[in-house]
Amino acid sequence: MRRAKILITLGPASREPEIVEQLIAAGANGVRINMSHGTHEEKTLDIQRARAAAEKLGRPIAVLVDLSGPKIRTGELKDDEPVKLVAGEAFTITTRPIIGDEHQVSTNYHDLPRVVQRGTRMLLDDGALSLIVESADDTDVVCRVIDGGLLGERKGINLPGVELPIDSLTEKDIIDLKWAVEQNADYIALSFVRRASDCENAKKLISEAGGRAPLIAKIEKAEAIDHLDEIIAAADGVMVARGDLGVETSVELVPVYQKRIIEHAIKADKMVITATQMLQSMVANPRPTRAEASDVANAVWDGTDCVMLSNETAMGEYPVQAVAMMARIIESAESGKEPADKSASWMGKQSGRVSRALSEAAAFAADEMGTTVTAVFTASGLMARRLSSLRPNQRIVALTHKPEVVSELALIWAVEPLLISKAQSTEEMLKIGEHRLLEAGVVENGEIIVVMAGRLSGLGLSSSVTIFTVGGNLGPTRL
Repeated sequence: MRRAKILITLGPASREPEIVEQLIAAGANGVRINMSHGTHEEKTLDIQRARAAAEKLGRPIAVLVDLSGPKIRTGELKDDEPVKLVAGEAFTITTRPIIGDEHQVSTNYHDLPRVVQRGTRMLLDDGALSLIVESADDTDVVCRVIDGGLLGERKGINLPGVELPIDSLTEKDIIDLKWAVEQNADYIALSFVRRASDCENAKKLISEAGGRAPLIAKIEKAEAIDHLDEIIAAADGVMVARGDLGVETSVELVPVYQKRIIEHAIKADKMVITATQMLQSMVANPRPTRAEASDVANAVWDGTDCVMLSNETAMGEYPVQAVAMMARIIESAESGKEPADKSASWMGKQSGRVSRALSEAAAFAADEMGTTVTAVFTASGLMARRLSSLRPNQRIVALTHKPEVVSELALIWAVEPLLISKAQSTEEMLKIGEHRLLEAGVVENGEIIVVMAGRLSGLGLSSSVTIFTVGGNLGPTRL
């Protein structure tokens, strides 16, 4: 049973209904809706197709809407053709409305001349080209090309080390956020996060729009690394956005930051997604490189909840094969490494949270009893997420009567969410849960499992951990 989850990006190569179904059958646990491209009508159809395919296959699927955020870009070019920037030559980036050529190009960021100074480094097209600022006036930034190459239209501009006076949420993002709430998105990802206040503002907007979607903070800026713990505390989860992070900091630091982000997120009981270029060669090839396979495996060993495919499934020639390969790499990584004794990482640490204490008790009980399954009755999903953050060796099966919680938990490490009917008593809940576990083939009669419950209004099993014999007549043994 695979424990790390797979998030895929839907796009032109993967939005047809039969392809979506194949992607989910191959192992996708969630779909990413990239708001940087396309219309609301197209994205609504993508979500509908993903949910329809998941329902047909009988598998839960999470929908993550990824807000584009403020993106500084170059403008139009003459004849819509790329231009060549030559190392050592001058090149101007201007706020004037011009058609660009090999000497100059416009930008959509009108404050650019005011935020740069002589010596500022500028990276174009995800770092493929680099420039150094020599001078700036009211409209023009004159640069010297350091690393040349071809520059296409509307390519990104990054300014490493420069604190930009830009809100993390643009007007477009706010519109997209409200649309995401209307679509009952399971997660909303926020770009351009630099401080906790960015997350707090976005969460406030989600709440005001009537939504409940957890907020995922994308760690892609150097400032975000400087304020990592406060961002993790303010958000519901984080994404290691390795593409922009590598441009905004440096490539050699990305593995270091990846491990740090994953470690800090898990310690804070928050979910973490590792993203960007995980199987990049499969955009054009049917098999990944050995280095890419190792990259995925290392993210799994680091403890990431989820690994993400971007261009591989959105634009690539082998979207289904990429998902199947990702699933096989994860399974191999998980089965090829001996289970660790994780008790030392959490035993004796006082958090003051009842949910944490119950999760630790359940993990300890499962290890002591030698059980293979911990069943979690949960209304909000919180208890299942808390137990998952301990990274126990047992299967975690979340039993909930809320369909939206089933979808949300589809991306959480090792959690297998199952929908059950709402119970009116403890006895009824146990009976319903037992039947559902047997029906799903998770347990067998006579098997001993650990059962834990979160805050369940009106039910006696609330906030408890028990040892339960499936099909037994004596009922649960309360710890």
